[in-house]
Amino acid sequence: MKITKIAIAALVALSFTATAQNGDEIIKKHIDAIGGEANWNKVKSLKLTGTMNMQGMEIPMTRTVVDGKGVRIEFDVMGSSNYMIVTPNGGWSFMPIQGMDKPTAMPEEQVKQMAKQLTIKNTVLADRAQIGKAEYAGMDTLEKTPCYKVKITNKDGLSNTCYFDANNYYMVRVETRANVNGEEQEVGMTFSNFQRQPEGVVLAMTETLPGGMEQNHKSVEINKPVKDDLFVVEAEKK
Repeated sequence: MKITKIAIAALVALSFTATAQNGDEIIKKHIDAIGGEANWNKVKSLKLTGTMNMQGMEIPMTRTVVDGKGVRIEFDVMGSSNYMIVTPNGGWSFMPIQGMDKPTAMPEEQVKQMAKQLTIKNTVLADRAQIGKAEYAGMDTLEKTPCYKVKITNKDGLSNTCYFDANNYYMVRVETRANVNGEEQEVGMTFSNFQRQPEGVVLAMTETLPGGMEQNHKSVEINKPVKDDLFVVEAEKK
């Protein structure tokens, strides 16, 4: 008797489905897989240095985060230094590449979106205390990788759909609803090239953003001192 490829794929999917008892269990296994909550709670600052690939250009980029205090993204394009800063009090950008000659306050919606980066933890860990429910939404396949889908809804009713690699429970994609140019759209990010750091936590060294823009982190600094004025726009420094 011949067994078709479709039948084999169905059996594989069934075997993965059988191990997924519920969303809460998948989340717990994910947190354990990326180093555990205790290790992540020790991470207070994070600096990622690498490149951003956009429209065929490889742009040097640095992202520095002090948990709950500020995030600064810097990148150099055609000889100009550009940056974006977000703190709990607001956000500013300085983009000479866009013709700016001084730091400018970001639109409220952009600040709201970037504010999610004020936490070092990923979507699941950051929302852990606020999760209202985690619903297992079946199996899916991303880049030939079988994944568990879990819809996570926080206590405010906001939700994300997370995809976890069924082999190692790393989160390989997250989808959320966002306001893009005045329209509500589904926005997704994918994660790959996972590496365990000396501090015991696992980071995705490659992030693919909407539109195909890719960020590749080549070096990681955890809990290194960060000057307070890094999150102050140059026009306000004394």
